[in-house]
Amino acid sequence: MTDRSTTDTAVPYYSSALVSLLTRAVALVLAGGKGSRLRAAPDAELQGTPKVLVPIDTPSSGRVPMLGHALTQLTAAGFRRIAVLTSTDPATGAEAVEAYALTHPSARQVELTIHREQHPLGTAGAAYAALTHLPDTPAAVVLPADTLYPTALLPSAVAEHRSRPTAVTWTVTTAPGRCAQNAGRLFLDPDGRHVVHALEGVDATLPAGSRSGLRQATSTGAVLLAPGPFRALFEEYARRLACPGEADLYRQFMPWAISQGHPVGAFDIRTSAPDLGTPDRLAAFGRTA
Repeated sequence: MTDRSTTDTAVPYYSSALVSLLTRAVALVLAGGKGSRLRAAPDAELQGTPKVLVPIDTPSSGRVPMLGHALTQLTAAGFRRIAVLTSTDPATGAEAVEAYALTHPSARQVELTIHREQHPLGTAGAAYAALTHLPDTPAAVVLPADTLYPTALLPSAVAEHRSRPTAVTWTVTTAPGRCAQNAGRLFLDPDGRHVVHALEGVDATLPAGSRSGLRQATSTGAVLLAPGPFRALFEEYARRLACPGEADLYRQFMPWAISQGHPVGAFDIRTSAPDLGTPDRLAAFGRTA
């Protein structure tokens, strides 16, 4: 009887490549939001809980804070370095957020660090500041703690980002699903490899004639960075500011980079990544009680 498991008749076409996360890649978890929209809801728990510590219902872990869900999922995706980015603004509850992160089970499995900004830096500025303390990382992923991102896709996203000569890759979706935040505000080139127009937070529309051949997409919140090139590009951006201030990654820095001709890559996850930043979206996707 022939042992077919050891035959040499394999068809070369039918092969695969194992995509694993880089050992020293780091996840930068944005956990410094004030949660103004959630606090405005007539709900005592939302009014009195730091945004990223608001509990959500998850299929695998039950009812856990948003930040706990993010830490668990990133650890499961293979990250062994996680940096939690917090704020000095009292409204963000940084001390409670940091204490939670440092005592989360993931903190015993990964190299977890806290990076608290000294003054408001914005999401791009906070990522830049954190990376100054992480000089040996080959790749970084910025991920908001209040987004239900499918983290199993991140190893492939990181691999794709590193294959391109770009400082920044914006993960997007062409299938945002219901209640997505700022749906359809990004436009990709015909090949879907670069973001060519970013209208996040901009009260403007793209003229119909200029949309020809472009793919319309939605931000998923996750952004991939090549640390060295990103820091150099951010320094160029910061030098052009009239005075230091907050620099938003999505609404200021990446739109500026595109306007200056710097390529911003796109990685389409083709599924939803629900944002939980408003009471309605929280109820729809992550909180049933």
